[in-house]
Parts: sequence; structure tokens; C-alpha cells
Amino acid sequence: MTRPKDISHDLQIDATPGNQVDEMEQPDRAIKLRREELVEIKRLYETVMTFASHGMFYRSGRIIGDRLIRSSGTELLRLKEALVKEGWATDISFEGDTITVVGSIEASNADSPTCHMLRGILAKVFEERSGKDVYCHERKCVSKGDDKCVFVIDTEVL
Repeated sequence: MTRPKDISHDLQIDATPGNQVDEMEQPDRAIKLRREELVEIKRLYETVMTFASHGMFYRSGRIIGDRLIRSSGTELLRLKEALVKEGWATDISFEGDTITVVGSIEASNADSPTCHMLRGILAKVFEERSGKDVYCHERKCVSKGDDKCVFVIDTEVL
């Protein structure tokens, strides 16, 4: 019987006690997706799930919004800075219940609005700010030919 080859030196594993990293203990660890990858992944989900995928992206955005609230709070200037820094948009302005976004990472060529994750992020933040259930509608979208994306927060959720 032959023994399996020791390949630990090929994998560059540091087995020194105390140097092992528990991968589940790295909450700030992140990945980076390129815009083209995000758009292609969203199209894949849409081909399989059609409009149900929009709800999934919206809920995913709410999860991201929860993280942003924990790290940046609900103050709109800080939220804008965080969203621009993370690449969700190149500029954002807030006026009452209307949010205008320039350079949404989710924009692509489509017949209907595509910024579902950003809708979810904004909904979560405005929910925390108001203490009420809200829904975020995308009224204008670069994806369908508009010059910018415009979102409206609705507190009269059906």
C-alpha cells in the first residue's frame, strides 16, 4: 500500500499553530464583481426565473442595505458616500421621497427598469429612517433609455 503524497508544500499551507485562519470568522471579507459580470448574472437569473428574479434581486438589495446601515448609518450623505465608494452609482441625490441616481451599476439595455438591488438598498434605508414599511419604485431607468434612474419611496404599501 502506498502512502498519499504530501502536497502541503505545493499548496503553501502554513500549519503553524496560531496562524490558521477560520474562514467563517472574516465578516469584512468581500468579493468584487465587474459590472459586466453582474449584468450577465442578472440576465441568467431572469432567463430561468423571469420576473421572480426581480423580487430576489430586490430582497438581496435589502440585505446589502442592512449591512450599509450597520456600517454607515441612515444619514443620507453618508449613505451616498458609501454607495458611490462601493460602486453602486457615480452620483446620488435625495429630495424628499425621490432619489435620483446617475451611473447605476445595474443599468443595461432593457425594456423595463433593472436596478432591483439598488431599489432594495434604498427601501431598507428608508424603512429604517421612517420606522414604517416602505416600497421603492424605479420610475425612470437608464436601462430603458432615460437619462438617469429615479426612485420613489412609497409608504402606502399594498
